[in-house]
Amino acid sequence: MVKSPRKQTSIKVDPEAWESAKEIFAGYGISVSDAINIFLHKVQKVGGLPFEMRDETYKEPTKEEILEGLREAVEEVNLANKGKIKLKTLDEVLNEL
Repeated sequence: MVKSPRKQTSIKVDPEAWESAKEIFAGYGISVSDAINIFLHKVQKVGGLPFEMRDETYKEPTKEEILEGLREAVEEVNLANKGKIKLKTLDEVLNEL
């Protein structure tokens, strides 16, 4: 990687997060500045944040919840199209597998 001149900047950060991160990065033998540069290069490479962001309260649906949602969707479609096209129920499809 070709090193270019560095841009001096000033950012406001949570002091506890800074100190914690500083200790973690020291374990890798890099500075916070190095870590920020790694992050910025990764953002540039992937065209966005290099990790998934989720609401901490988000709960992954269970298999049962997903299947129930699909069952309800099939029922709604069958009711809405008034018998013009009859979709198989999810249980019928799963039984065919």
